[in-house]
Amino acid sequence: MRRRLLHAAIALLLLVGLAALAGWQWLGRGGRPVRSGSRSLGVLSAPVAVRFDDWGVPHLRGESGRDLAAALGWLHANDRFFQMELGRRLVAGRLSELFGERTLALDREMVELRLAKAAARLWESTSPEPREWLEAYAAGVNAWLAERGPDLPPELRLLGLRPEPWRPVDSLGFVLLMARDLSFWAGRPEETRYGWLRAFGAEQAAALAGVPVEEIPAALVELAAGSPAPVAASGGAAAEIAAVGSNNWALGGEWSESGAPLVANDPHLALRLPGVWYQAHLRAPDYEVAGMTLPGTPGVVIGRTARLAWAVTNVMLDDHDLFFEQLDERGERVLRGDGWEPVTCETVTIAVRGADPSPVELCDTDRGPLLPADAGRGLPPRSLAWTAYEPADPLGALLALARAEGVAEVPAAVAPFAAPAQNLLVADRDGGLVQTILGRLPARRQGHGRFPAPGWEPGWGWEGLRPAADTPRRFGGREMRLVTANDDTWGAARPEFFAGDFDSPHRARRIAELLAGQARWTPEGLAGVQNDVRSLWAREIVAALGGPFSGDAERARATLAAWDGEMTARGPAALFLLAERELGARIFVDEARAHGLPPFASRERLLALLTGRLDPVFFDDVTTPEVEGRDEIVAAALAAAWRTGVKRFGPEVARWPYGELHRLRLAHPLGSLPLLGRWFDRGPFPLGGSATTVAAFGGVWEGSRQAVVYGPSMRWVTDLSDPDGTLAILPGGQAGHPADPHYADQMPLFLAGRLRPVPWSEEAIARAAVSTLELVP
Repeated sequence: MRRRLLHAAIALLLLVGLAALAGWQWLGRGGRPVRSGSRSLGVLSAPVAVRFDDWGVPHLRGESGRDLAAALGWLHANDRFFQMELGRRLVAGRLSELFGERTLALDREMVELRLAKAAARLWESTSPEPREWLEAYAAGVNAWLAERGPDLPPELRLLGLRPEPWRPVDSLGFVLLMARDLSFWAGRPEETRYGWLRAFGAEQAAALAGVPVEEIPAALVELAAGSPAPVAASGGAAAEIAAVGSNNWALGGEWSESGAPLVANDPHLALRLPGVWYQAHLRAPDYEVAGMTLPGTPGVVIGRTARLAWAVTNVMLDDHDLFFEQLDERGERVLRGDGWEPVTCETVTIAVRGADPSPVELCDTDRGPLLPADAGRGLPPRSLAWTAYEPADPLGALLALARAEGVAEVPAAVAPFAAPAQNLLVADRDGGLVQTILGRLPARRQGHGRFPAPGWEPGWGWEGLRPAADTPRRFGGREMRLVTANDDTWGAARPEFFAGDFDSPHRARRIAELLAGQARWTPEGLAGVQNDVRSLWAREIVAALGGPFSGDAERARATLAAWDGEMTARGPAALFLLAERELGARIFVDEARAHGLPPFASRERLLALLTGRLDPVFFDDVTTPEVEGRDEIVAAALAAAWRTGVKRFGPEVARWPYGELHRLRLAHPLGSLPLLGRWFDRGPFPLGGSATTVAAFGGVWEGSRQAVVYGPSMRWVTDLSDPDGTLAILPGGQAGHPADPHYADQMPLFLAGRLRPVPWSEEAIARAAVSTLELVP
């Protein structure tokens, strides 16, 4: 009997093992990308040859740009379709069809933001050639879907999803997603500033916002004074001091070894798997460019041609405004001076897997989407104006940029682009440089949009976008060095109507300092600059701490004072990170909790407070009867940081592992699944750098560690003298399939701070090619 039971148990275990193995094979081998052989793509007018290099980067050769667009659609789907599917569902507010109630709040947000409707408006304003590209791209995606049938990527199999056909408007949705990610709308800054106005009054609110008090509309001050206290506090979490950012710079030939301009870029975006970018080289008689593409859209966003190279960073433009509204008793009209304008409403339904559908009422005014009143936060109904809602032709601008013969043609080429606004640096082979904005500025009737405006007063509002001619620009040649790092790069040259939420200047200053420290540069040298981890901001904070103190506080202060600001994986950087956290927890957060506000610490406000440019009243802990002063709060923060570090790591600060506190995990959307999640994710990886270093890795605290959530989404350096003189790297890889060798194969080089060559010439591509795929009509 026992023997029979033992045999049965062994048989059961074997069956379970075989089932697990079969399941693993079903997931791991199914839906793999194809990079060799021949495939039919009926929309093509002629064959497209695709040669893949060692990193899975495709080099396409076709007879027309339209054919390249179709082929790129096929290739994007081949490597990244699950990413594309999630992206278009996010735009449409349809994630809950897959994930149930856990994504319902996000779907509601996206539906209320009207991204799908904005994409449809972009399609209406798209010119003929980019329309052809978008249609060809969609045909390429759909050809891949038709060919693959049920052999889809593992994520789609797990979710039991059979994708719908791809539409051209789906691709335009990805432009809107990037606009949303790079707009400060996501943080609701105007609503936050109104909260400051209610809590602290006009003078303090203006000081916290960094603007003159005259910037606040008088009607808003009156409204805030009579507004009741919040029903429910939204504060409570410790303040985070983090913000995304990017770097780019261009050097004239005077500063390069080759005598030709150099261009470098590393956009700082969310770090995840699959990554943001897909590298490609597209070559046809009417279009030839190499660089970074966005899966879901045709065309190259950042890259180079034989004559031109360009790079972008977020302008940090104040690209949206809120208008508080007064509605009639029935909620059907909004007040405009002495008259009324109609409010239009509709109800849409969000399908939710495993639950009842969720209805959402959407209302619009003449200014834009009407957000409902939020009594808990003291917010009346408010209309939203946003540059992304305005007519534009983003793909048309990128196609024209890639065809420009020199920098003089760039401003006109990019004029059709509206959002997201980017600092655009361009260099040409003849030695010219230009800095301008890829995007358009709002045409405000008055003010700068730093606080909400009274919508009932006709003097407030937009007249669409400002003419492209109003966009600032500067040209130069061999002697010029251009640097942007999300700072107020235009300074005194910035037009009065150009408002923004600019980052601190410390990264830009560090880049300029490094570039000025060497007479001649190469692409390899500039790659080293991209990996610099010295924080000028940290040094300025340390210098502003004051002191001397006593005990552990003085030990911490003295250690940091002797530190060079290098955010390396081991050493005093760990102490600074702990001290930064303690300062953030002791300053501003008590006021936020007391007034029901979101945490509002920021790097600029912390530095302003420590250097006396902000009212020292914010040092006081309002939860205690005592009135705490500057030195008391700073000393308490330093002492707490010191004790935490000693307890965790011992007394030798030089050995404290900053990299263990500051770690990156490349997370996949399905990485939280039990058992399978680890197959999708990679990491964690200990990292140097910080939000304030050129190698910008910013994060949020999760328990006792700071989880890195954003950083260089790619690195790119090019030399205009040599078509093969480009270097690049991705934090991950080209593929979206976890079992593909190119899923995260570039990560070791990325972590080591290295870039890899990017072949351009036929000879270099032939040497680098490891497989060839023929796409035929």
